[in-house]
Amino acid sequence: MLKVYLDLPLLGGLFAWMEDTVLLWMVGQISNVKAKWGRLVLGGAAGGLFQLLIMINQASGGIVNPWIGSPLVFLCLVPVLMVSLAFFPIRPLRAVKMLGYFYLLSFLLSGIHWGLDTLNRRYFQLEINFWWRFWGHLTLILILGELGWGVVHRRLWDRICLYPIQICWDGKAINLNALLDTGNRLHDPLTKVPVVIIEFNRIKQLLPAEVVQLIEKMSSGELGGDWKLPNAWKERVRILPFKSIGRENGILIGFRPDSLKIWQKERAITNNHVVVGIYNRQLSPEGAFQALIPPAVLQHD
Repeated sequence: MLKVYLDLPLLGGLFAWMEDTVLLWMVGQISNVKAKWGRLVLGGAAGGLFQLLIMINQASGGIVNPWIGSPLVFLCLVPVLMVSLAFFPIRPLRAVKMLGYFYLLSFLLSGIHWGLDTLNRRYFQLEINFWWRFWGHLTLILILGELGWGVVHRRLWDRICLYPIQICWDGKAINLNALLDTGNRLHDPLTKVPVVIIEFNRIKQLLPAEVVQLIEKMSSGELGGDWKLPNAWKERVRILPFKSIGRENGILIGFRPDSLKIWQKERAITNNHVVVGIYNRQLSPEGAFQALIPPAVLQHD
Protein backbone atom coordinates (compact mmCIF):
# COMPACT_ATOMS: atom_id res chain seq x y z
CA MET A 1 0.00 0.00 0.00
CA LEU A 2 1.43 3.35 -1.06
CA LYS A 3 1.66 6.10 1.56
CA VAL A 4 2.10 9.72 0.53
CA TYR A 5 2.88 12.30 3.21
CA LEU A 6 1.30 15.61 2.25
CA ASP A 7 3.04 17.95 4.69
CA LEU A 8 5.90 18.93 2.34
CA PRO A 9 3.72 19.08 -0.83
CA LEU A 10 1.16 21.25 0.99
CA LEU A 11 3.88 23.55 2.33
CA GLY A 12 5.51 23.75 -1.10
CA GLY A 13 2.16 24.51 -2.73
CA LEU A 14 1.41 27.23 -0.17
CA PHE A 15 4.81 28.89 -0.67
CA ALA A 16 4.46 28.64 -4.46
CA TRP A 17 1.02 30.27 -4.18
CA MET A 18 2.46 33.28 -2.33
CA GLU A 19 5.53 33.51 -4.57
CA ASP A 20 3.44 33.37 -7.76
CA THR A 21 1.11 36.03 -6.38
CA VAL A 22 4.07 38.38 -5.85
CA LEU A 23 5.45 37.43 -9.27
CA LEU A 24 2.13 38.38 -10.92
CA TRP A 25 2.11 41.65 -8.97
CA MET A 26 5.60 42.39 -10.31
CA VAL A 27 4.47 41.60 -13.87
CA GLY A 28 1.59 44.06 -13.43
CA GLN A 29 3.90 46.75 -12.08
CA ILE A 30 6.34 46.34 -14.97
CA SER A 31 3.51 46.40 -17.51
CA ASN A 32 1.65 49.28 -15.80
CA VAL A 33 -1.49 47.14 -15.56
CA LYS A 34 -3.43 47.46 -12.32
CA ALA A 35 -5.11 44.42 -10.76
CA LYS A 36 -6.82 43.88 -7.45
CA TRP A 37 -4.98 41.74 -4.95
CA GLY A 38 -7.87 39.27 -4.99
CA ARG A 39 -7.28 38.63 -8.69
CA LEU A 40 -3.53 38.32 -8.14
CA VAL A 41 -4.10 35.83 -5.33
CA LEU A 42 -6.43 33.84 -7.61
CA GLY A 43 -3.80 33.73 -10.35
CA GLY A 44 -1.14 32.73 -7.82
CA ALA A 45 -3.42 29.94 -6.57
CA ALA A 46 -3.31 28.32 -10.02
CA GLY A 47 0.49 28.21 -9.81
CA GLY A 48 0.38 26.94 -6.22
CA LEU A 49 -2.03 24.14 -7.15
CA PHE A 50 0.20 23.10 -10.05
CA GLN A 51 3.22 23.00 -7.70
CA LEU A 52 1.22 20.92 -5.21
CA LEU A 53 0.33 18.35 -7.89
CA ILE A 54 3.94 18.21 -9.10
CA MET A 55 5.25 17.54 -5.59
CA ILE A 56 2.57 14.90 -4.91
CA ASN A 57 3.52 13.24 -8.18
CA GLN A 58 7.20 13.22 -7.22
CA ALA A 59 6.55 11.97 -3.68
CA SER A 60 4.29 9.14 -4.87
CA GLY A 61 6.38 8.02 -7.80
CA GLY A 62 3.76 9.03 -10.36
CA ILE A 63 0.36 8.71 -8.68
CA VAL A 64 -0.83 11.80 -10.56
CA ASN A 65 -1.31 11.50 -14.30
CA PRO A 66 2.08 12.05 -16.04
CA TRP A 67 0.65 14.81 -18.25
CA ILE A 68 0.81 17.18 -15.26
CA GLY A 69 4.55 17.61 -15.79
CA SER A 70 4.48 17.84 -19.57
CA PRO A 71 6.07 20.88 -21.27
CA LEU A 72 2.68 21.88 -22.71
CA VAL A 73 1.17 22.23 -19.24
CA PHE A 74 4.27 23.62 -17.52
CA LEU A 75 5.31 26.14 -20.18
CA CYS A 76 1.99 27.10 -21.79
CA LEU A 77 -1.24 26.27 -20.01
CA VAL A 78 -0.29 27.21 -16.44
CA PRO A 79 1.32 30.63 -17.23
CA VAL A 80 -1.57 31.59 -19.55
CA LEU A 81 -4.10 30.55 -16.90
CA MET A 82 -2.30 32.51 -14.16
CA VAL A 83 -2.01 35.72 -16.20
CA SER A 84 -5.62 35.41 -17.39
CA LEU A 85 -6.99 34.92 -13.87
CA ALA A 86 -5.00 37.90 -12.58
CA PHE A 87 -5.44 40.45 -15.37
CA PHE A 88 -8.26 39.47 -17.79
CA PRO A 89 -9.69 41.27 -19.71
CA ILE A 90 -6.67 42.80 -21.44
CA ARG A 91 -5.84 43.52 -25.07
CA PRO A 92 -4.14 40.64 -26.93
CA LEU A 93 -0.94 42.60 -27.55
CA ARG A 94 -0.73 43.62 -23.90
CA ALA A 95 -1.39 39.99 -22.86
CA VAL A 96 1.49 38.75 -25.00
CA LYS A 97 3.77 41.41 -23.51
CA MET A 98 2.78 40.45 -19.97
CA LEU A 99 3.37 36.76 -20.70
CA GLY A 100 6.81 37.72 -21.97
CA TYR A 101 7.60 39.48 -18.70
CA PHE A 102 6.22 36.48 -16.77
CA TYR A 103 8.46 34.04 -18.68
CA LEU A 104 11.48 36.34 -18.38
CA LEU A 105 11.15 36.70 -14.61
CA SER A 106 10.40 32.99 -14.16
CA PHE A 107 13.43 31.89 -16.18
CA LEU A 108 15.70 34.38 -14.42
CA LEU A 109 14.49 33.15 -11.02
CA SER A 110 15.00 29.52 -12.03
CA GLY A 111 18.49 30.25 -13.36
CA ILE A 112 19.55 32.17 -10.27
CA HIS A 113 18.05 29.47 -8.02
CA TRP A 114 19.94 26.73 -9.86
CA GLY A 115 23.19 28.72 -9.75
CA LEU A 116 22.96 29.43 -6.03
CA ASP A 117 22.12 25.79 -5.29
CA THR A 118 25.14 24.67 -7.31
CA LEU A 119 27.44 27.06 -5.44
CA ASN A 120 26.03 25.93 -2.12
CA ARG A 121 26.53 22.21 -2.86
CA ARG A 122 30.04 22.77 -4.12
CA TYR A 123 31.42 25.19 -1.54
CA PHE A 124 29.18 25.65 1.50
CA GLN A 125 26.92 22.59 1.97
CA LEU A 126 24.38 24.62 3.94
CA GLU A 127 21.00 23.16 4.86
CA ILE A 128 18.36 25.41 3.30
CA ASN A 129 14.77 24.63 4.27
CA PHE A 130 11.54 25.62 2.59
CA TRP A 131 11.19 28.75 4.72
CA TRP A 132 14.51 30.22 3.69
CA ARG A 133 13.89 29.32 0.06
CA PHE A 134 10.54 31.09 0.22
CA TRP A 135 11.99 34.33 1.55
CA GLY A 136 14.92 34.04 -0.86
CA HIS A 137 12.58 33.75 -3.85
CA LEU A 138 10.50 36.74 -2.75
CA THR A 139 13.68 38.79 -2.31
CA LEU A 140 14.92 37.77 -5.75
CA ILE A 141 11.62 38.81 -7.36
CA LEU A 142 11.92 42.28 -5.79
CA ILE A 143 15.61 42.56 -6.73
CA LEU A 144 14.93 41.63 -10.36
CA GLY A 145 12.02 44.08 -10.55
CA GLU A 146 14.18 46.85 -9.14
CA LEU A 147 17.31 46.17 -11.20
CA GLY A 148 15.41 45.73 -14.44
CA TRP A 149 12.57 48.22 -14.17
CA GLY A 150 12.98 50.25 -10.96
CA VAL A 151 9.69 48.92 -9.58
CA VAL A 152 10.60 48.97 -5.89
CA HIS A 153 11.98 52.49 -5.65
CA ARG A 154 9.18 53.76 -7.91
CA ARG A 155 6.57 52.33 -5.56
CA LEU A 156 8.36 53.81 -2.53
CA TRP A 157 8.64 57.16 -4.30
CA ASP A 158 4.96 57.11 -5.16
CA ARG A 159 3.98 56.38 -1.55
CA ILE A 160 6.16 59.19 -0.23
CA CYS A 161 5.52 61.86 -2.87
CA LEU A 162 2.03 61.16 -4.28
CA TYR A 163 -0.96 62.90 -2.70
CA PRO A 164 -4.68 62.64 -3.48
CA ILE A 165 -6.04 66.15 -4.05
CA GLN A 166 -9.41 67.75 -4.72
CA ILE A 167 -9.88 71.07 -6.52
CA CYS A 168 -13.22 72.87 -6.05
CA TRP A 169 -14.72 75.85 -7.90
CA ASP A 170 -18.22 77.06 -8.83
CA GLY A 171 -19.82 74.03 -7.21
CA LYS A 172 -17.64 71.66 -9.23
CA ALA A 173 -14.87 69.39 -7.99
CA ILE A 174 -12.22 67.15 -9.49
CA ASN A 175 -10.13 64.49 -7.72
CA LEU A 176 -6.59 63.78 -8.91
CA ASN A 177 -3.32 62.21 -7.84
CA ALA A 178 -0.61 64.84 -7.48
CA LEU A 179 3.16 64.52 -7.31
CA LEU A 180 5.01 66.69 -4.82
CA ASP A 181 7.35 68.72 -7.02
CA THR A 182 10.06 70.16 -4.77
CA GLY A 183 11.49 72.11 -7.71
CA ASN A 184 8.23 73.93 -8.40
CA ARG A 185 8.66 77.56 -7.42
CA LEU A 186 5.98 78.92 -9.75
CA HIS A 187 3.82 81.68 -8.25
CA ASP A 188 1.03 83.83 -9.57
CA PRO A 189 2.74 87.17 -10.37
CA LEU A 190 -0.35 89.11 -9.27
CA THR A 191 -1.15 87.54 -5.89
CA LYS A 192 2.16 85.70 -5.20
CA VAL A 193 0.32 82.50 -4.26
CA PRO A 194 1.74 79.08 -5.30
CA VAL A 195 0.62 77.37 -8.49
CA VAL A 196 -0.66 73.80 -8.81
CA ILE A 197 -0.17 72.32 -12.30
CA ILE A 198 -2.83 69.98 -13.69
CA GLU A 199 -3.35 68.25 -17.03
CA PHE A 200 -5.71 70.04 -19.41
CA ASN A 201 -7.46 66.84 -20.52
CA ARG A 202 -8.39 66.04 -16.91
CA ILE A 203 -10.28 69.28 -16.41
CA LYS A 204 -11.33 70.26 -19.92
CA GLN A 205 -14.90 68.96 -19.66
CA LEU A 206 -15.53 70.97 -16.48
CA LEU A 207 -14.40 74.36 -17.79
CA PRO A 208 -16.54 76.90 -19.67
CA ALA A 209 -16.20 76.70 -23.44
CA GLU A 210 -14.68 80.20 -23.57
CA VAL A 211 -11.91 79.22 -21.15
CA VAL A 212 -11.20 76.02 -23.12
CA GLN A 213 -10.88 78.03 -26.33
CA LEU A 214 -8.53 80.49 -24.65
CA ILE A 215 -6.27 77.68 -23.40
CA GLU A 216 -6.20 76.01 -26.81
CA LYS A 217 -5.32 79.30 -28.53
CA MET A 218 -2.55 80.03 -26.05
CA SER A 219 -1.17 76.50 -26.51
CA SER A 220 -1.02 77.02 -30.28
CA GLY A 221 0.80 80.36 -29.87
CA GLU A 222 -2.13 82.72 -30.50
CA LEU A 223 -1.62 85.44 -27.91
CA GLY A 224 -3.82 88.16 -29.38
CA GLY A 225 -7.56 88.43 -29.92
CA ASP A 226 -10.52 89.34 -27.79
CA TRP A 227 -10.82 87.36 -24.58
CA LYS A 228 -14.51 86.69 -24.23
CA LEU A 229 -14.90 85.15 -20.81
CA PRO A 230 -17.96 84.60 -18.61
CA ASN A 231 -18.33 87.36 -16.01
CA ALA A 232 -17.64 84.94 -13.16
CA TRP A 233 -14.34 83.96 -14.77
CA LYS A 234 -12.92 87.37 -15.56
CA GLU A 235 -11.50 87.58 -12.04
CA ARG A 236 -10.59 83.90 -11.86
CA VAL A 237 -8.36 83.60 -14.95
CA ARG A 238 -4.61 84.17 -14.52
CA ILE A 239 -1.71 84.46 -16.95
CA LEU A 240 1.29 82.56 -15.56
CA PRO A 241 4.72 83.13 -17.14
CA PHE A 242 7.20 80.34 -16.48
CA LYS A 243 10.65 79.08 -17.42
CA SER A 244 11.64 75.46 -17.91
CA ILE A 245 14.44 73.41 -19.42
CA GLY A 246 14.49 74.03 -23.17
CA ARG A 247 11.99 76.88 -22.91
CA GLU A 248 13.01 80.28 -21.61
CA ASN A 249 9.64 82.01 -21.83
CA GLY A 250 6.40 80.09 -21.55
CA ILE A 251 2.87 81.03 -20.58
CA LEU A 252 0.21 78.99 -18.82
CA ILE A 253 -3.42 79.86 -18.43
CA GLY A 254 -4.59 79.36 -14.87
CA PHE A 255 -7.52 80.10 -12.64
CA ARG A 256 -8.21 80.71 -8.99
CA PRO A 257 -10.20 77.83 -7.44
CA ASP A 258 -12.37 78.10 -4.34
CA SER A 259 -10.25 75.57 -2.47
CA LEU A 260 -7.60 72.91 -2.76
CA LYS A 261 -7.82 69.90 -0.45
CA ILE A 262 -4.83 67.59 0.01
CA TRP A 263 -4.93 64.27 1.86
CA GLN A 264 -1.76 63.65 3.82
CA LYS A 265 -1.56 60.54 6.03
CA GLU A 266 -5.35 60.24 6.31
CA ARG A 267 -5.85 63.88 7.26
CA ALA A 268 -6.99 66.61 4.91
CA ILE A 269 -5.21 69.94 4.45
CA THR A 270 -7.27 72.73 2.90
CA ASN A 271 -5.52 75.59 1.14
CA ASN A 272 -7.67 78.44 -0.18
CA HIS A 273 -4.79 80.50 -1.55
CA VAL A 274 -3.57 78.75 -4.69
CA VAL A 275 -3.82 79.13 -8.44
CA VAL A 276 -4.33 76.20 -10.80
CA GLY A 277 -2.10 76.27 -13.89
CA ILE A 278 -3.36 74.20 -16.82
CA TYR A 279 -0.75 72.21 -18.75
CA ASN A 280 -1.69 70.95 -22.21
CA ARG A 281 0.38 67.74 -22.07
CA GLN A 282 0.56 64.55 -20.03
CA LEU A 283 2.58 64.90 -16.85
CA SER A 284 3.18 61.19 -16.18
CA PRO A 285 3.76 58.75 -19.08
CA GLU A 286 2.46 55.92 -16.85
CA GLY A 287 -0.56 57.93 -15.69
CA ALA A 288 0.52 57.68 -12.04
CA PHE A 289 -0.29 61.34 -11.39
CA GLN A 290 -2.18 64.12 -13.15
CA ALA A 291 -1.03 67.16 -11.17
CA LEU A 292 2.07 68.74 -9.63
CA ILE A 293 1.94 70.48 -6.26
CA PRO A 294 4.67 72.65 -4.73
CA PRO A 295 5.70 72.14 -1.05
CA ALA A 296 4.11 75.49 -0.15
CA VAL A 297 0.56 74.12 -0.57
CA LEU A 298 1.08 71.57 2.21
CA GLN A 299 0.97 74.36 4.76
CA HIS A 300 -2.25 75.11 6.64
CA ASP A 301 -4.21 78.25 5.94
